[in-house]
Amino acid sequence: MKLLKKGNFVTVGKDSGVVVFLEFENDTPEGHLGIWFGETNKEGKPIYRTVPSEYCQINIDIESYH
Repeated sequence: MKLLKKGNFVTVGKDSGVVVFLEFENDTPEGHLGIWFGETNKEGKPIYRTVPSEYCQINIDIESYH
């Protein structure tokens, strides 16, 4: 598996997200990554999920718009 880094888009199952924390950063457990799937709490603050790194596949099929 290619080493993932912050800012990479990833696919976890059928969901797409962005790597925001690496293991040991911001209480992310060993062997996990902090992934943001676009969720926010009721105050509008981003919520991220920790996911075992082996479940994360780099997603290079992305699209942009302006």
